[in-house]
Amino acid sequence: MATYLNGYSLLEKVWVQLVGYNSNISSYLTATDTTGPYSNSLIMDGINAAQRYLYSMLLPRIPYEFEEEVALTGVSSVFTLPADFGVLRLFRDFDGNKIHPISTDQRRTTSGSGNENLYYRKGNTLVIDKAGLTEVCTLYYYRKCRDIHQGKATAGAATSITFSTDAKLIVDYYNGLTLENITQGWTDVIDDYAITRVATISETAAADDYVGTVSDLPEPFHHLIVPMAVFEITGTYPIAKNYPGATGMEIFNQDFLSTLRAYAGPTLDVYPEQNWCSYFSGGGGNRINIPGH
Repeated sequence: MATYLNGYSLLEKVWVQLVGYNSNISSYLTATDTTGPYSNSLIMDGINAAQRYLYSMLLPRIPYEFEEEVALTGVSSVFTLPADFGVLRLFRDFDGNKIHPISTDQRRTTSGSGNENLYYRKGNTLVIDKAGLTEVCTLYYYRKCRDIHQGKATAGAATSITFSTDAKLIVDYYNGLTLENITQGWTDVIDDYAITRVATISETAAADDYVGTVSDLPEPFHHLIVPMAVFEITGTYPIAKNYPGATGMEIFNQDFLSTLRAYAGPTLDVYPEQNWCSYFSGGGGNRINIPGH
């Protein structure tokens, strides 16, 4: 029995919803039997699409759950954004003063001295307009919802585990996420993640351990990933054993509303249910409308 709805547990639950229980389910989940109608990678794509959608629903209403603060050191006025960066909230200099955003066409000319109180966005970096700065600045931001990973470890040892080849090749991508080892029955927090897919942990892992990361959405909303993933997948591949339809979406709406109200408070009642919980289908899955979003 898993402690959390980790990637492996979510894969199992969504698989059963799509196909129904099968005595070979463990073989399907470990990818040794590939005769099923849905591949594990397709289901995981649906799971990650589902949690990104839930994130888009939650961020406008409980942004404090996703707020982060980090110190960034500039290299020639360039500050690299963290791997979990989603939406910028505020950028402050060493003295705590706000650094103001400008557009690229407002930046200094090559011969100009620039302004240390201005910055512009360039790819995954923030660039202060004044050249040559190396000071430490503070970034306030809302983290993005990172993809859930599940799979069989390719290597393991004391304090490290190597994820399978479908894990992200992005430095620090899984930092701070909870990892559950299904084979050995432990949970841990990932301290660091390298581009070699090696995660630094406190526990001891081994090759062929089955593991899954846990969504960084607030835990009360994790159960909603399963039905939303089914909607996402069946919206594109409608061959599920039990297609959810409008009734299933209505049940999901009510579950989402009750969970959100219990978690965030009764002030959410100002949003009429019929306006931001209407059902419609098409285009890669079903959607819930939110006023102003």
